[in-house]
Amino acid sequence: MIPLEASERAGDLGGKAAALARLVRLGFDVPRAWVIPPSVFKAFLLENNLDASTPGLPARISSGRMPLPLVSPAPCVAVRSSGTDEDRADHAAAGRYATVLAVGPAGFEQAVRDVWRSWVEARSPGEPLHGMAVLIQEMIDARLAGVLFTTNPVSGSWGEMVIEAVWGLGEPLVSGKAVPDRYVLTRDRRMGTRKTPVITEEGVRSQATELVLDRGGLQTRATAAPHARKLLREDLVALGELGLAIERAFGGPQDVEWVQDRAGKFWVLQARPITTQRRLPRGDATLWTRRFIGERFPGGVTPLTWSIVGPALTWFISYPETSRQYLGGEPPLRVVNGHPYLNVTVFRHLVFKAPGAAPPRFMVDFFPPEEEAAFTRRHAAAPDLAVYASIFKTTFAERRWRRFRWNPATNVRAWDTFRKGLPARLRTLETSDLPQVLSLTSELLREYIKIHVTSLLFANMSFELLGPTLTEAQRELVLRPWGGSITRRVDAALGDVGRGMLPMSTFLAEHGHRSRASWEIWAPRLVEDEAGTWNTARALALEPRPDVPAEVVETERAAAALHPVHRRLTHLASEYLRLREEQRYALDRFFWTVKRRLSALAPAMGLRPDEVPWLTAEELLHLPEHPDQRAAQRRRIGADPNPPDFFRGDAPVAPPPATRRLQGLGVSPGTARGPARVLHHAADASALRAGEILVTHSTDPAWTSAFGRAAGLVLELGSQLSHGAVVARECRLPAVANISGATQHIQDGAEILIDGRAGTVWIL
Repeated sequence: MIPLEASERAGDLGGKAAALARLVRLGFDVPRAWVIPPSVFKAFLLENNLDASTPGLPARISSGRMPLPLVSPAPCVAVRSSGTDEDRADHAAAGRYATVLAVGPAGFEQAVRDVWRSWVEARSPGEPLHGMAVLIQEMIDARLAGVLFTTNPVSGSWGEMVIEAVWGLGEPLVSGKAVPDRYVLTRDRRMGTRKTPVITEEGVRSQATELVLDRGGLQTRATAAPHARKLLREDLVALGELGLAIERAFGGPQDVEWVQDRAGKFWVLQARPITTQRRLPRGDATLWTRRFIGERFPGGVTPLTWSIVGPALTWFISYPETSRQYLGGEPPLRVVNGHPYLNVTVFRHLVFKAPGAAPPRFMVDFFPPEEEAAFTRRHAAAPDLAVYASIFKTTFAERRWRRFRWNPATNVRAWDTFRKGLPARLRTLETSDLPQVLSLTSELLREYIKIHVTSLLFANMSFELLGPTLTEAQRELVLRPWGGSITRRVDAALGDVGRGMLPMSTFLAEHGHRSRASWEIWAPRLVEDEAGTWNTARALALEPRPDVPAEVVETERAAAALHPVHRRLTHLASEYLRLREEQRYALDRFFWTVKRRLSALAPAMGLRPDEVPWLTAEELLHLPEHPDQRAAQRRRIGADPNPPDFFRGDAPVAPPPATRRLQGLGVSPGTARGPARVLHHAADASALRAGEILVTHSTDPAWTSAFGRAAGLVLELGSQLSHGAVVARECRLPAVANISGATQHIQDGAEILIDGRAGTVWIL
């Protein structure tokens, strides 16, 4: 066993111990520590005639004979792994191996065996047993413990530091059993800065119990001040400066594990790199995702709808030559097990990260967690200019800008023109024959998309660019549809139905076309489920009626306080947020007309209306032999009830393993704690009770009637400009999106806490 400060050879220490040894040499406060080098493990293997091929090797490690006795160097220590694969800039194995706390002399040898065993169990098949070091640290009687990230590990911004803290020892924080205080400090984006960080966010969480040292062991006891803030402002600044000093020492951003003893002194337990030099995933198998597109088809897509929508979308987003040269040659869209997937391989090449800045959020949201980390945890990432050049070449050669209403100053007017002309065109649809219906539907859909896609782009860009320039209070008030969204107005009207203030017939005549999946032509409509609509109306009647006029006044006052230029930009952003909901509402009306007309034409084709959606448009025009049987077979297969969010090539990407702490994307600020209500279908939304947190795949307008009862919202799919996010912010409902596998990881009724700013969900 070697004292940490006496060892000069990093190869004998492993990554974790080597980092601490360096901190000791530089004068940082590190608890006394020792290292059991890999040679001791190798001697143990020789003594017991063990190697990588030995059957039941982990069990043999627990029972094998030690070549020399191992004696604890202190009365109470922590025994931790220090593998050669841990805490490197290009790779980290945090959390893979065992840590044993509060180890006394009697249990010391077994604790070392436990750490060795965890390393053997975690190694890849066939990986040789090179051995690993074991770090022994004297335990600190901790008043507080936590972690410090010198750059924001979620957003990738080097302009922010994040500090988390819990009462007592840090194990409940690491394991996700305790919800920490979370503090955000603004710092200079340059690496190694000496400027003092400034506190910008403080999220204080209650903590009922803490883990402490007691007579050389661990004890869980009641916290003396469960609701108090854990770190004073001067402590936060001191921790921030400590983190920046460690960053300077190691030449890059660090994830620092720290404790504060009972006397108020801070100790560094561990430091490892945040940034990664991992190879960017450009050139990997084609990446397919349901994010974004899955929100529009939550229950899958019918063959009829996809035969109309698929070609229309492809016409707008397909760049065949770019795909052939750089992206693997796959099409931009495909359907797998009844669900549409978007080919987002191109975003791997288009995404960039300016030095120290966060990458564009609307791009990295399309990546699975490990690919997102490959971009966000770098100092910088250059775009693939060859792909950009190829796209621009095609765009100019084909004058593709003509396919879009691309002017941000006139896109809103283009939509108003389209909207005003829509009723007359729908009346034409209502009397057309089958070829005309299909032709007019495709023509009208293209006109819709050329406005809608650009409106979404402008909404995303304005939200992302303006958000950081506003305070949190301003963001809540002015980055939302001024005057209220159409979704809120529909919900208010339905609540009036439940209160007896508005006839149901009047409501359905105006809004009955609303669907549960706006891009699916055959989605159920409110008017088709009057009983369910009544249930929703009664539930809404029990909630306070939204005071939209008061909200308008509140927004106008907040906007009036802005600089005139800033006010004009935020007003334009709010217009695009308004269009995001209004365009979806209009598409519902458009597709409802198509659905009714095709249903009316079904008997002339020898079909029942419910058979029509299971045939393609081409098959309806040229009916195959036994079309009813073909429709029945497709209907029996249906859509996968639990589709993966991502595919790489043809292989589904497994969601991250379940833990007590789930990291996603914060889409509506605020915190909420309560029982989870896991629901899979909008028709079940009436089951949500007041104070529960809604957990579901994604939300469409059929869900928003439940937002008034919900305490919070957790979504598997979503983005800052998804339907659920826009309406949640309008309702001031804390919300987190992009929690892959949330409906499987979170059990119905489980107590959870969500943070809509940090994008975190804790299963309590």
